[in-house]
Amino acid sequence: MKRAKNDVSKELIIETALRLIEQNKGLKNVNLRGIAKEIGCAHTNLYNYFNSFDEIIWETLEQILLKMIDHVEVNVVSTTNDEEKFYAALEAILEFSLMHPEWYRIVWFESIDGTPTASTAEILVRPMEGFNNLLIKASGGMLTEEKANTVANILHSYLHGEVCKMISDRSPTSCKEETCVRILSNLKQLYKLLIKEEDQ
Repeated sequence: MKRAKNDVSKELIIETALRLIEQNKGLKNVNLRGIAKEIGCAHTNLYNYFNSFDEIIWETLEQILLKMIDHVEVNVVSTTNDEEKFYAALEAILEFSLMHPEWYRIVWFESIDGTPTASTAEILVRPMEGFNNLLIKASGGMLTEEKANTVANILHSYLHGEVCKMISDRSPTSCKEETCVRILSNLKQLYKLLIKEEDQ
C-alpha cells in the first residue's frame, strides 16, 4: 500500500533502516529502494529528507549510538557508588552490543561513504566522552583526562575483542551468560590493574 507523502518522516526512514539492518544482518541488501519499499513510498520521496543513502546511514549510526547511550544511562541511574556505576555501564554496553549485533557491526565494521553532518559528528564522540567521565569518577579522581583515555582504550579494546568473538560465534564457550560473567569479571580485574599501575 502506498504511503501518503506527508506520512513519511526522517524518523520513520531511520527506524526503517535500523529494522532492515537487523533483518538483513548488516548493511548488505539495505539500500534506498529497499527502505522506500518497506515504508511504502517512492524512493524519490526519501530525497525530501536526505541528500543521499550515505547520509541516511550516518544518521542511522547516530541513532544507534544514542540508543546505546540511553541504555547505559537507564542502567546506571540507580547506582550511587561511582565504581559500581562504572561497572554497571560496562555491563550495559556489553548487553546492548549483544542484543543488537547487526547494529554493532554498523558502528565498528561497516565502511560508510561520505562524511557525517556536524550534529552526527558530535554524537560520534559522546560515548567515549561519557565512558571517560565515568572512569575518572570511578577512580576517585585519580586519573587525569589523558590517563583515563588510555585506560578506556585498553578496556574498550578488550571488550570489543570479546564482543567480536561472540557475535561471530567464535567464543570458546556456547553459554552466553557464562561468557558475559567471565568478560565482566575480566574487565573489573583489568580496570583494577590499570588503576593500580597508574597510581604507582
